[in-house]
Amino acid sequence: MMTKRFHRPLCTVLLLSLALTPIAAAQEVDSSACGGQVYAALAHEEREYRAVLFGQKSVASLPIGSVQYDKEGNTWMKTGENQWKSLAEGFGETVWNNTLMNEQMDVPVRRGILETRKALTSELIPPLTQSLRALQCRMRAECALARASQTAVGLAPIKIQPDGCIDFEWKPFPACKPEGQQSAGVMTCDDAADSIMDRETVLLRMVVTEDAAYRTLLQFEGIFQGFLSDFRFSLLSPLWQTVRIIGNLTNIPCFLSECNE
Repeated sequence: MMTKRFHRPLCTVLLLSLALTPIAAAQEVDSSACGGQVYAALAHEEREYRAVLFGQKSVASLPIGSVQYDKEGNTWMKTGENQWKSLAEGFGETVWNNTLMNEQMDVPVRRGILETRKALTSELIPPLTQSLRALQCRMRAECALARASQTAVGLAPIKIQPDGCIDFEWKPFPACKPEGQQSAGVMTCDDAADSIMDRETVLLRMVVTEDAAYRTLLQFEGIFQGFLSDFRFSLLSPLWQTVRIIGNLTNIPCFLSECNE
């Protein structure tokens, strides 16, 4: 049973003090095909980050109507207890079962940080903020990869290392190579990454507040349950015994003088 109290100001200070360094100046990426691949990569990073926070359940436990993504970014909907269908091109008549969907999911099954039991919310803040920072680094790397792909030779992996982050070695986006660009577009990866970071930062603050309230309620419930048990058996038991004795007085035989009245 947790006996410590969650200090909400600590959560607020840590989250507000998290410095999200602005991503490098926006650079246009030509062609809608290139933009599509870059956006798909950013979406994958966001889904993986959400799985780190909230966990990814096995598809067998999900209700009908749930939506999942495969490794190619295609959406699949659960239409039965053991069947998944997609409207993506080439999958119109395809039906996957739960086992195949688990194997092809974009993000594998895992347990989330917020699913940790027997812990205070304040103890979860360091891994939560580190996960948010990791999301920023990975998205900055995706944008740097998009720019580097425009001058890449072949499809050999490119080493990318955003400022303040570890290095990544990823293959370039094929549609972003010069020979793959056919029309100019207005997509900027940096603007998209900034928007995602702003939204996820606000969401994390809200989630931490809700998690702290829920864990505090559970903590209070556990303490109050012990109090009620002591109150019930130590104080109320004698009163209940007295009430039962008084109720049984009507069963005592009366004296003759009393019975005549």
